[in-house]
Amino acid sequence: MATDNTLDGDIAIMNYIDIKLHHVHNLPPSWCSEGKSPMAFEHPFRYEVAFSLDEVNTNTFTLGRPVRYLPQYANYIENASLPPPQTDAGDILRKVREVPPSPRSSSINSKAMQSNSSKVLPESAQTDTRIVWVMTPSLEAAAAPPDEPGAKRRKKNPLASSVCDVLHPSLPSEDDPPPCIIRLPLDERLVGVLETMILTGKPLELRFSRVLKAGLPSDWEDKHEWYFRATIPISLAPLAEPGSVCMKAEVQLIPVKDPARNEDVKKKSSKRGRTGPQGLLLEDIDTEAEHPYVTCNTTATVSISVNKTLARLPSDRIHPGVLPSSLIPKRAPPREQFQDGTQQFMDLVASIAKKMVSDYMAAAAENDENVEEKIMENFQTSGQLAAYKEQLTPVVVKIARENFLPDKEATPDVIARLTNELYVHLLDCVHTTLLNMATKSKKDVETAARLTEGAADGKTPVAAHQPSVRKPDAVVSQMWLERAEEAETLHEYAHATRCHQARIASCTATEEFADICNDAAAFFVRIGETTRAEQCFREAVAHDPTHAPSLLGYGALLLTFDRFEEAAVFLHAAVDAKPSTLTWGFIVLLCDMHILTLEKGPKYDLTRARWDREGTLAMKEAIDSSMGMDSNAVCLLIAEHMLDLRHLNLANVALSRCRSGGKADLLYARLFALGDQYNDALEALQDEEGLKQYADQAAILRGDCFVGLGRNEEAIVAYKGVLCRDGVKPQRRFGASYVHLGNLLITAGRYHSALAVFTLGIEAWPCSLMWLGAGIACYRLDKVDEAEECLSESNTLNNTNPRTWAYLSLVCLRKERVEMEAVLRQAITQGLRDAALLTELGRDLARASMDKLGEGCLRKALAVEQEAGRSDSEVCCLASFYLAGVLESQFPDESQQLYTAVISHCKDEVLRGRAEEQLALLNR
Repeated sequence: MATDNTLDGDIAIMNYIDIKLHHVHNLPPSWCSEGKSPMAFEHPFRYEVAFSLDEVNTNTFTLGRPVRYLPQYANYIENASLPPPQTDAGDILRKVREVPPSPRSSSINSKAMQSNSSKVLPESAQTDTRIVWVMTPSLEAAAAPPDEPGAKRRKKNPLASSVCDVLHPSLPSEDDPPPCIIRLPLDERLVGVLETMILTGKPLELRFSRVLKAGLPSDWEDKHEWYFRATIPISLAPLAEPGSVCMKAEVQLIPVKDPARNEDVKKKSSKRGRTGPQGLLLEDIDTEAEHPYVTCNTTATVSISVNKTLARLPSDRIHPGVLPSSLIPKRAPPREQFQDGTQQFMDLVASIAKKMVSDYMAAAAENDENVEEKIMENFQTSGQLAAYKEQLTPVVVKIARENFLPDKEATPDVIARLTNELYVHLLDCVHTTLLNMATKSKKDVETAARLTEGAADGKTPVAAHQPSVRKPDAVVSQMWLERAEEAETLHEYAHATRCHQARIASCTATEEFADICNDAAAFFVRIGETTRAEQCFREAVAHDPTHAPSLLGYGALLLTFDRFEEAAVFLHAAVDAKPSTLTWGFIVLLCDMHILTLEKGPKYDLTRARWDREGTLAMKEAIDSSMGMDSNAVCLLIAEHMLDLRHLNLANVALSRCRSGGKADLLYARLFALGDQYNDALEALQDEEGLKQYADQAAILRGDCFVGLGRNEEAIVAYKGVLCRDGVKPQRRFGASYVHLGNLLITAGRYHSALAVFTLGIEAWPCSLMWLGAGIACYRLDKVDEAEECLSESNTLNNTNPRTWAYLSLVCLRKERVEMEAVLRQAITQGLRDAALLTELGRDLARASMDKLGEGCLRKALAVEQEAGRSDSEVCCLASFYLAGVLESQFPDESQQLYTAVISHCKDEVLRGRAEEQLALLNR
């Protein structure tokens, strides 16, 4: 055995691997006679098997020779072993998880134990000739003949040397290391190589070759050595089972082809004689025939054992020793809001009534004549009555304590009187609750019928949403979430922030608090408010340390700032809490980020190999957790998730692992678009054939890019190609795109088309924005009644939108409603900052002789434009012009200044001309 593998003393040994080469059998028939007289004084060849784990250091089994496979050789090889390696308790091996041996490995061990000294081989096997590695260099040297001519030795004893030396070599002593075993200490790098081979299915290749033995004449040359080269590919799949530490395999030799040598042999075969150097007969090689290794089925038997299992479990990955709770202390859940007993009683009565009505409708659907009797009998005998009493009793006691028993020393007469009052109060609560339920149901039916009738006439869109029965907390939470999403769609991030904060403040359900904080954190990440995002992520983790979305989101946020150690704590906690394709994919991304930020140095290769190995293991787990996904699909999933969170750099890293085409091109286009690289995004979307499966998403993305480039007409065409197709049901995922398209059409003055788009949008996403857009379109088309209906519906869904209140003010002004001032006041209170809309309000109010209100709107419009640095904008000039007209009678000096400002800054010649005329009249 020869080894040129050395390890520095400062490199930690993680494992050991023993490779035992038992024998090579089914040899070609000619090999058995080549060592016999008179061809040579003994077999002139030795056989070597070499391998390398890292393509740098090579390990070689040497001095292999063909012998008759006698029992002493078989017993020696089967029982050959090296002493157990010396390992320290503090070695890195302690990090490797101990796993009970698998059944397969146990069977392998039992088979190996049966091969002991008492093993008896069949007679056919005893006479078989095999290549074995039982010779040490000292035995080889001792067996060499004295230095005298080979011809003389053959004359003295023509066959003795051949028989005794070739067929019966001596065995090594017990103190000598077995020549058939090579032990390799494995550092972290080599362990990573073996684990990668196991994960990827790459075999360990042994290279078989023959060489001339030492001591032969110097003019002897083996010109056909290349022909007898072969590889022995050993699959390491048995070591992939948890707990497996050994394997044994019988592998066929695969000849190494060398076409150049084959052609050379064909050319020289006719010219070459049959003689060569003295004592060495040249062999006939038929390169056109099948190789003798194949015809004879020449195989090698190899066994491999490791000190510690190479099949790591997911828990064996490199992960921090701390938990998220160590970095973020767990906090108490939010307390429930105070609710008086009367309200609790009414809510409980409402839920009981809904349950009873539902049971009655289910029974009535069976068309049974005695349905009332069966309902009552079931109510009395099934335990429902007792259950309802049990629920109501503590609430009634609470009402009595809160409202009817302020005096603890009340007399029986007082208690009797208070009991009657309590009965009346509870009965009033029941009647009020049932009346409210019936009124609300009737109103919903009438509204639905009216809207449906209007839609049939082509006047108003149809409300597609149906109110669902949810807990009050869930209703409030969903309301704030929808409002935040609407504000984000319009890029009104300040208002969306307030909505998320209100949603967090109104949450009293412990199980929903982490989800709500995570939604807010994701929003803050999307708009670049990383400090607030981190605060919300930490709040979510503080209340639920196993909340996987928050752990992943916070880990990704930390990755963007290269805080890898902290990120690892949360990402690995997410894997432990909820192992899935996505969570394991984040570990893959963490390993990639480690590799990308490595600095060149002495331990660069070792550290990179470690993270490569960890990434490969994580990818394997991600694939195993998926439903038929491959590594490319996993990376696409990670990239898409990162784009949703607006982590562009992390998405780019994930996409670098993906194959080009299809989904990858679409995600690259999203990446460019989010980075305001709209031309690059459009270029990435040019391959329409490859993007055919994602045609709708690609078209919407093109529309977004056209909007970013200011090419609104092209954007309208792109949006319409997806959103306005006949026979296609509007989809919720395109809800924001319906809003964008409708707003583009309103801006372009195409109000009929805008109304049609918003009508479709209401079917996809029945939100306040859609109804507002429909109301604006109707108002611009002078359909005031339809506009009022749509705006009222919008205001019902979201009564905090100042634009909805503003357009309702315009409708009230048009209809001369007395509540116009109250509605306008509400619009201003909600923070209306749309300068164009304020200018329109001020103009219409001034024309309606409401100068005071008009002046307030126009001054606010001017303030908004001036604060934004747009003092010379068209809206600012228009507001100045109308405000000057309002102030002409009372404040002529200020009016004159405003007209002068319009003349100086306005680019509209018509408006500038009108301002000059008014200024001239004012100066008379």
